Amino acid sequence: MSDLSNATWQAIPIVPYGAVLHVPAGWEALPPVPANGPEILRATGGPGRNLIVFKVPAKGMTAAQVADTAQEKLEAHGYDDFTRTEARFAGQPGVALDFVTRRDSKGTVIYQTREYFTVRGNAAFVLGMGSATWEEHLPLIEQIADRFELTD
Repeated sequence: MSDLSNATWQAIPIVPYGAVLHVPAGWEALPPVPANGPEILRATGGPGRNLIVFKVPAKGMTAAQVADTAQEKLEAHGYDDFTRTEARFAGQPGVALDFVTRRDSKGTVIYQTREYFTVRGNAAFVLGMGSATWEEHLPLIEQIADRFELTD
């Protein structure tokens, strides 16, 4: 889905958390997986197109500090090649953290992920989405993050 100019979008309210996720029509919301930590929603657009939304305590930290904490945990799980940029997320300043989640036995990257971070009050919101076809799916990842809303 590299051309999103004519895509129809659907809103998925994340009701008790004051957030709205916007995804292309046809995507399906899935319940969170409690074993995956503070996950509040999963969504899928079919094979290879999945995302996760997390809400974590901000504990007075900035989005960059929350991303630092997440990066430490991700590194402990073997993820690598982290890059960070300032990015708008949910209509406010945030951080985008890119990293490699899987490599083959030769070290070739086979799956990459981007997580967006922002803080509202005492909560940090994180949107994570990855792909085995990074260049193809990056525009979709960016548009989903750009449309994410914090409502109250």
